[in-house]
Amino acid sequence: MRDQRAAAESSQDGRAAAERFAEQLRALRSTAGNPSFRKMAGRSGRISHTTLHEAAAGTRFPSWETTREFVRACEADEALWRRRWEDAQRPGTVARPGGDDDDVPVVAASAPKEQGVSQAVEAPQAGDDVVGTRRRRLLWLNAAVVVLVVAVAVVLGGTVRGRSGSGGSGTPTASPTPSPSTTTYSDSLIPGDSSRFVADVTIPDGTQVKVNAQFDKVWALANVGEVEWHNRYLARMEPTADGDGCRTPDRVPIGDTPPGEQVMIRVRVTAPSVPGRCWVSWKMVDEAGREYFPTRRPVYFMVTVTA
Repeated sequence: MRDQRAAAESSQDGRAAAERFAEQLRALRSTAGNPSFRKMAGRSGRISHTTLHEAAAGTRFPSWETTREFVRACEADEALWRRRWEDAQRPGTVARPGGDDDDVPVVAASAPKEQGVSQAVEAPQAGDDVVGTRRRRLLWLNAAVVVLVVAVAVVLGGTVRGRSGSGGSGTPTASPTPSPSTTTYSDSLIPGDSSRFVADVTIPDGTQVKVNAQFDKVWALANVGEVEWHNRYLARMEPTADGDGCRTPDRVPIGDTPPGEQVMIRVRVTAPSVPGRCWVSWKMVDEAGREYFPTRRPVYFMVTVTA
């Protein structure tokens, strides 16, 4: 009987850990603008949208490979989320969404109260009382997530000025973005530098275009680091296409962009002369062609060419 109860509690702990970590992943996806799971899978290129959906639903605790691709698709810091993923699996740890130091162990009855926080002292319980306590704990965590989402919504309420990378007029305005992050990303060419994909302003993925048609693809990117962008470019990752692929410049300029602001980047594209699918990816580089974010996913466009 005792073994059965221990096995049941272990199973409940595993489900609770998966649910708590799923709450953090959902909050991360919300701060990234709630991209669809299909779009996240497209950015990853390594994992299906179904697996990403299961990770956010808390169906089971995700592997690090799944978590890493989820984090990459949201343009977040892998090192930080690796620590959160490891902490979430430790027994007796409640992972709370928030800053780097928000993962704290569950305190025993003799532990002192944190300043300004009221904590209930729990006596040893068994059976249904233990399950009830865990359910109350999950309700508290759900409330914490709601508070976090509201706080993020307030930050996103600020107005961010869109800037044009081509200097043209009449460029659409993208949605607001958060103020600059103070996190130093280990994958950036310059310490403190960071970018975030905001939107496909024109030509959503899968748009149908005629053969030999010309169109302007526009992306919105946000400078969410601490470094001003100057003399930067988007460079095409694949060689310039022949008649069977989309034809574009090898690179296009990115307008000067201070931290906390967005920039519109425009590329003139000529569709191929034969029907099919055209996919071209781009990365941010300096004048010498060095990538600013070598481990980040590229931005790209994908169109379907019809006769």
